[in-house]
Amino acid sequence: MRIFNRLSKNKSNEESLEPNPQLEVGNKATKRLIYAFMTICALVILLPLVWLFFSSMKTQADLTVNTWGPPKEWVFSNYAKAWKGSKIDTYMLNSIYVTFLTIIITIVTTTPISFVLARYNFKAKKIIYYTIIAGMMIPIHSAIIPLYMMVGKWEMYNNLSVLGLIYGAFRISISIFILESFMSSIPKELEECAFIDGCSVWKLFMKIIVPLSKDGIVTIAVLSVLACWNELLVSMLMLNKPELKTLPIGLIGFITEFNSEYTQLAAGIMMAIIPSILFYIFAQENIEKGMIAGAVKG
Repeated sequence: MRIFNRLSKNKSNEESLEPNPQLEVGNKATKRLIYAFMTICALVILLPLVWLFFSSMKTQADLTVNTWGPPKEWVFSNYAKAWKGSKIDTYMLNSIYVTFLTIIITIVTTTPISFVLARYNFKAKKIIYYTIIAGMMIPIHSAIIPLYMMVGKWEMYNNLSVLGLIYGAFRISISIFILESFMSSIPKELEECAFIDGCSVWKLFMKIIVPLSKDGIVTIAVLSVLACWNELLVSMLMLNKPELKTLPIGLIGFITEFNSEYTQLAAGIMMAIIPSILFYIFAQENIEKGMIAGAVKG
């Protein structure tokens, strides 16, 4: 009887370990729904890019007649005309300079402030923190009139460095919000061990906190690139010299009062979005780590 009971128990245990077909069906159905939803999202994102690519390869007449379909004749010369005829190379260099300056200003200003707010406690800490992140509620275009008047008063129009300074200033709030949360997740034990070994505050910041916050720093850098690379309104008001135009302003030149080169405009847009897409692809892993680690706070 004991042996029979043991055998029956073993059989029941084996049956409990066997997968439940109903659960498998449910999991497969859930996975299929998720894959279907992700496929739809991918199509929604990719279809405009495919249409833009097709438009950049058409003639003007083909685009008018065949707006949504693939090109009947592939015209690669649109890219050469867009590159040479509208000085996209100059506009792209200007945008790269402004973007690089924005990244430098954002990282240099927000990293030490985030370090102090994340690792030290003092009386006015919460007031300073909430005052800074309140700037996230003020979009850059809502301050366009005072910015225009201030730059005009100081006679600083047609200055790419001033444009980068403006972009960097409006990236401080969101960058501190991300970096402060990221640095708060670093264990306190590392800081205590560093002080025991005779490490100063500056060395702690440069050799421990900054390297461990690399993913968060890359995140704010990528977000700064995506924010200022395609910005149009502020740059239009601050720059009017042809040799200082950024890429979004330069692309507007394809559409004039008397002529509209939509195929070359599509080619120019394709060339304009490639750098930001490549930058995002190469930094995608760091962005995911930075956003996930920065989201876990306290």
